[in-house]
Amino acid sequence: MDAIKQILLDEIATLNREGQRDNLPRFSFSFLKTHPGLWAIMYLCYALCVALIFSTDMLGWPAFWFATAFVVVMSVLMLMDINPKYRFEDIDTLDLRVCYNGEWYYVQPVSQQALDKILDNPHTPDRVRSGIDRLMKQKGEVDFYDVYYLTWGHQQAAHV
Repeated sequence: MDAIKQILLDEIATLNREGQRDNLPRFSFSFLKTHPGLWAIMYLCYALCVALIFSTDMLGWPAFWFATAFVVVMSVLMLMDINPKYRFEDIDTLDLRVCYNGEWYYVQPVSQQALDKILDNPHTPDRVRSGIDRLMKQKGEVDFYDVYYLTWGHQQAAHV
């Protein structure tokens, strides 16, 4: 079981490295490219706010500068992109990290090299081997949750 965990940890480390998943913010124009209408609406609303600010006596330059600073900060934040790290501990865990990372372990397939290492390992239980073979025939791929469930899922069911 420890060997399977280490293989999965190595695979996750490779995915994090190749996908630049390091939890660091980076500038990216992907949000602007995928949601140009949102940007246009934001600046249209800004223009309407500026028109309102200067068409009334109660508002003035302080409100204008606040609205401008708010739009600039929001524009910068929307240009920030963060690739969250995949972690072994997140597999089959439902908490706030799922809101941030998504349930990546259901959709991220394990590489064939990692599956071969698991299948070639002499300590791999037969139920895991047969489960991987069955899933490859049914789905054509095996994701992280599949391996996790085949390896440790029966232990959780026994404790319930």
